[in-house]
Amino acid sequence: MALNNGSEHHAPYWRESFNPPGDERDEAWAGGDPLLGFTFDGDTPPDPPRYLVKHLVPAEGVAMLGGQSGAGKTFTLIDLAVCGARGAPFFGRRIVEPFGTLIFAAEGAGTLPGRIEAARGVKADGKRLPIAWMGAVPNLADFEEVKALQPKIRAIDERMREEFGVRLGLIGIDTLAAAFALKDENDAAEAQQALRHLRMLGDPIGALVMPVHHYGKTEETGLRGSSAYRGGADAVLSVLADRNQVTGEVNERSLNLAKSRSGEEGPVAAFSLRFVQLGIDEDGDAFGACVVEPALDAPPPSTRKAPVRDPAAIVALKGAFDEAMMNDGRDVFVMGDTSGPIIRAVTVEQIRPEFRRRYASGEIDSDKAANTVRQALKRGLAACTKHGFRTGVWGGEEWLWKA
Repeated sequence: MALNNGSEHHAPYWRESFNPPGDERDEAWAGGDPLLGFTFDGDTPPDPPRYLVKHLVPAEGVAMLGGQSGAGKTFTLIDLAVCGARGAPFFGRRIVEPFGTLIFAAEGAGTLPGRIEAARGVKADGKRLPIAWMGAVPNLADFEEVKALQPKIRAIDERMREEFGVRLGLIGIDTLAAAFALKDENDAAEAQQALRHLRMLGDPIGALVMPVHHYGKTEETGLRGSSAYRGGADAVLSVLADRNQVTGEVNERSLNLAKSRSGEEGPVAAFSLRFVQLGIDEDGDAFGACVVEPALDAPPPSTRKAPVRDPAAIVALKGAFDEAMMNDGRDVFVMGDTSGPIIRAVTVEQIRPEFRRRYASGEIDSDKAANTVRQALKRGLAACTKHGFRTGVWGGEEWLWKA
């Protein structure tokens, strides 16, 4: 191969080495442009992202709606459907264009009529809305079943355009686990196949598919099962709440954007569920359903700082102090000065037995346990002034009292 002295242009070494010379090489390239399918910077101007709800819900693809049981996921889906039908803001975010919604209710289908009626009664003056649903949902893990649904989805889209003047823009799946007979939620291959089938439902008409999915045992685990659900989704909305698993009590609900390919992620707003009466049953009892009420003026619970927990030594010290005050508290002069103020206090020796009982050392060996407790009490006394206590030594005793 001739050296390139700069006087003439030579093909790069890799091209001469890996492509046949002369006519054979020309015939090889004749099969098509080798750069076909590649885009170079500057060739294509960026397009703005398309949304159903501005900066929150994409116009098409797959957006997961996740959360723990009882947090309000289905109510949130219905609220999105009602806001979308009216073109009214959803959690304060603009609906780009009004749209219709189809819900595949693989679980809880019997509750949908009441929930939708309650929501449209509060937010749409009771008017009929472009919302449809199916209760007997086929197995969406079956490719043929998904194909069979495609013409039905097109027919629903056509009816919504004719009757309401809007397109079918949102397809909800409630829930992913109930609609897909998955063998293993943790299997990445099954998760990827489920995502492909979800896109098959929405892509032919340009609709967004929003499957409702449960979170794991805690909200920190995110969407239950394989990480492919989050990785393959275009967006993830999370409905969070503080739920007491024993009593079922739920507080501090909030909507959050946990993932977005084009928008800023983070908390959206707090919300509550308000019961709306729909009628009276045969026993004279009221029945109805809940509707979502966003709290746009309040900071989302997920942005609030969790209260700082007291160290274990302080917790034990506070409990021991309260117990000792009830049994042994005395009115004494501060620092023994009879001209000074009188306070109600106890000695450290009086709280020591109760502190020992309350502080769990975790040690099996009794000597080690006793030493651990002594050190914990020492730490607690050293830090107690930061927790509303005062200490002082007089009359041969160390005293402790509330500031």
